[in-house]
Amino acid sequence: MTLVMKLYLDFEPCKECKEMMAELSSPEMIFADEKTRIDLSAKFLRHLTYNHNEVVQAVMEELPKQKENQEPDFYQ
Repeated sequence: MTLVMKLYLDFEPCKECKEMMAELSSPEMIFADEKTRIDLSAKFLRHLTYNHNEVVQAVMEELPKQKENQEPDFYQ
């Protein structure tokens, strides 16, 4: 079973963010091998973690809400 969560973050991306987002959505990256995509995604997430505290705070607030929404309600 795979659990998928999507987060929509509202933040002001810096120049480095914009460059990485453009690279992540480029045709070359879409057709790149899995390791290349994973490596660049990890680099972007590290950048967000270390350089954008507002993103980290928003994720920490949102994840528990999404987890609750995805848990089965046994009392229905």
